[in-house]
Order: sequence, then structure tokens, then C-alpha cells
Amino acid sequence: MTSSARGRLAGLRAGYLDRPYTSVQLLLLSGGLLLALGVLMATSTTISASLHDGNQGTPWTQLSNECLFLGVGLAACWAGVRITPRGYRLLAYPMLVLALVLMVAVLVPGIGVEINQAHRWFRLGPIQVQPSEFGKLALLVWGADLLARKDELGSLTRARHVVLPLVPAFFVVCGLVMLEPDLGTTLCFVVILLGLLWTAGLPVRYFLLMVGLVGGLVALFAVTAPYRMQRLTSFLDPFADASNTGHQAVQGLYALASGGVFGVGLGSGTSKYGWVPNANTDYVFAVVGEELGLLGALAVLGAFGLFAYAALRTARRSGDCFVRLAASGTAVWLCGQALINIGYVTALLPVTGIPLPFVSAGGTSLVLTMGVFGMLLSFARHEPAAVAATRAAAEAGVQARGVRLLRLGRPRAAGSGERRIARRAAAVSARSVPAPHDRPVAQPRPTAPRQRPAAARPLPATHASSRLPVPPPASGRPARVPASPALRGRPGRDPRQPHPQAQPREYEPMPLRPTGTDAPPVRR
Repeated sequence: MTSSARGRLAGLRAGYLDRPYTSVQLLLLSGGLLLALGVLMATSTTISASLHDGNQGTPWTQLSNECLFLGVGLAACWAGVRITPRGYRLLAYPMLVLALVLMVAVLVPGIGVEINQAHRWFRLGPIQVQPSEFGKLALLVWGADLLARKDELGSLTRARHVVLPLVPAFFVVCGLVMLEPDLGTTLCFVVILLGLLWTAGLPVRYFLLMVGLVGGLVALFAVTAPYRMQRLTSFLDPFADASNTGHQAVQGLYALASGGVFGVGLGSGTSKYGWVPNANTDYVFAVVGEELGLLGALAVLGAFGLFAYAALRTARRSGDCFVRLAASGTAVWLCGQALINIGYVTALLPVTGIPLPFVSAGGTSLVLTMGVFGMLLSFARHEPAAVAATRAAAEAGVQARGVRLLRLGRPRAAGSGERRIARRAAAVSARSVPAPHDRPVAQPRPTAPRQRPAAARPLPATHASSRLPVPPPASGRPARVPASPALRGRPGRDPRQPHPQAQPREYEPMPLRPTGTDAPPVRR
């Protein structure tokens, strides 16, 4: 019985994974779960953050800003879905140029906003924009387009063509980000680069060399700045200086431990009231563990795992090299950023200060994440199986079902719904194309004999008294004079003889046009 149940489960799983719209549905499921959890955490943490920070506005100020960013993010997701993979390739270089200009301009005094001795933001009215977040997407799309062009030329078989000029361009952008300074965002750029190189098939020895070089540069940057060195030392033993350098790691562990298995309840946590720093952004996972417990933390990890699987499945099922590179790079980027965030919250990694995708409250980060999510949905929509299924449904006349808002085509239903749609499609096909045994036999259409012009058409020789010569047939037999339809078949009368009352006409014969020639008729 157990083996049969396992067989049924395997059959259902295989049948579902073979459907053309599975990638779209998995992306929507995982992204929707993470976004819903982010909205709940934003509601729970932004009110306490407003009270603790002593803002001049109401306690709902940050929540209203979060709703504004969420609306802009949904618009960015919609725009990302509507752009085709070819459109992203066309936007690669303009996006890169715009990102470089903004990242240089933010370092100019008077243009960039300085917060805690860091120049990372622009101020647009009441909101702040971080150009380095947009630079992640620009570098990803540009790198995927560059490697796709080299793959079309067949030059990705050499490591030199894989590395140049991709790696130097990433190092230039990382240098601009370190001037802000922002080590966490620099690590995100490095993760994107490693994801592209891994997907492009860089040999293992070069890949390990690249990882070692990046690790050495990160250690060098950490040693040159005193506060980064304190983060490294506190990571080794956060409880050695729990009130100073290890305060963030210790409070995060306390929040996770107080939640237990089921949590204290949504909104009932106390660590967000000044104990855990940046409870609505960097340490939002600690609040999730406290209020939703171990089950909530595992749900977040499972949602990110499902998101990674759906993104990599989209890359594997696509026939476009650009889509494979961009989808794989996006999966490595977002899930790697999530692992870094969860790692330093659980004291497994040094504190870097990067947000948790989809869940952390934020402006530019949330809008960018939603835009990247829309790009993945666009890639999933353009899988060969999904495109073929959509065209087949359109040709069969079946109305699109499922996510009609995104025009994703008709996802396959289950059970009776699937059989009903199949019957409708079969009925439409039967009406449009008859079965082979029901098709009528094609009959030859009667065609009228070709008429000659009146001047060249000979007069009919229907009477014996007609003095028009009748040319003999080609076989040499005497020509048969057809009888009049009115006299044909009457008894006691020879149909070949003229009617007794018929009077012969008196006229001179005209010379006829020779048969089979193009000579003009003789005129008198």
C-alpha cells in the first residue's frame, strides 16, 4: 500500500512538472508567499520602528511609506512581465550606462545624501533612492547579454573570453560601491558575478581562483576599516562584548530563541522595540523567528528554496542562452542575498547589513526585487512549452483561464475541469475540421465550354436545308447532325429530318474561319 501511494505521488508530481505553465505557477506561489510575509512583517515592525525612532509623523508613517513602495513595486513587476527577453537584451547597455552615471553622481557632494558617513542615496521628495540597487539589475542583464553574444559566436569555450571584459567591469562597479562605502552591496555584486560565471561553465580551477581572489579582497577591505574588523572579531565570539560590538548578533539570537517552535504570536514580539537594531530591515528574520517561531522561519527558508527551484527550472527549460544566464544569475543573487542575511542574523556569518529580499521593509530594494521578479515571470512565460501551449489554446478557440491579468495563457486544470476544457477543445476542433470519414467526396465542378467570339464562332448546322458546310470529324466518320430538342424522341418521325413546317432560310454562305488557326475572318 505504501509503494502504491508513493507511485501515485510520483505520478502526480511528474504529471504536474510536465505541464507547460508549472514554472509560472511556482514562481507566483513562492514570490506571493514571501511578499505576503513581508507585508505582515512590515505591519508588525514599522509601527514599533516609528515609535522607537521618534519620528515627527504618526506611528503609521513608515507603514504608509511601505504601502507606497509596494504599489510602485507591483507596477515595476507588471512592467517586467510585459518586457520580452529580446527587450531586456536591447535595454542592457542603456541600463548599464544609466547605473554607472547614477553611482558616480551619488558620490558628488550636494547630490548624494550622507547618512552615518555613507553616501549611498538620492533624495526624491520624501523618499530615498539607492542607485547601487539598480546597478545590480543592470550588471546582471548586461553580463548575461555579453556572455550570450559570445556564445552565439562560439567563443565561450575559452576561459579568457568568459572572464574578459566581464570580471573587470564588475570590479570597477564594486570599486564605486566601496567608495560609498557599502560592503554588503559589494558582496551582492560578487554573488551575481559568480552566478554568471558558474552558469557560463567556467572551469573549476578558474572558478576557485576567482573565489579566492574575491575572499582576499573582502578580507583586505575588512582590515582597512576599523568597524569592519570589529565585526569580524565579534563574529568569532559575539558574547565576549555583548553590549558593544556583539550587540546585534546577541540580540538576534535572543529573539530567535524566545520564539520557540510556534512563536509568541504575530505582533506580540518585544525585541523589535529597541532591542534588535533595524528590526524592519536587516534583522527582520529575527522578528519572524520570534513572532512566528521555528515554523515561520522554516516557511521562509522553504519559500526561498521553492523560488530558487522555479528560477533554475526556468533557466533549464529555456532554449535562449540569455534567458538561462539571466535566470540563473537572478536565482543565485536573490537566494544568495537571503542566505547572507539569514546567516548573520543567526550568527553564522559576519554582520554585513543587507536586506532580506521580499521580506525586509525598504524602498529601492523592494521595488528592484519586484522588478526582478517580473523579469523571471517574463522568462517563464516565454518557455518553448508555454508558448506552444498558448498558441494551441488560441488556435483551438479555448478561452484563456488562470492568470488572465498577466496573459499567461490557459494553465492546465485538474480533475473535471481539465476534462471539461478538453471536451470544449475537441468540440471546437470537430466543428472547424471534419473527421476523415465524414468529409464529402469532392465532385468535379461543371465548367462551361469556352466560347469563341461571335465573329469566329461557326453557325450550328441543325437543318438539312442549310447550305453551311459541316467539316468531317478527324476520325473520318460522317458527322452526326443533332436533332432539335423539341423533336427528339417523338414516335413516327425521323428526328434527323427537318420539320414539315420549317421553312429554309435564304442567305449566302460566309466563308468560315479555319479551325485551329488564328487567321481573321474574311469580310465581304
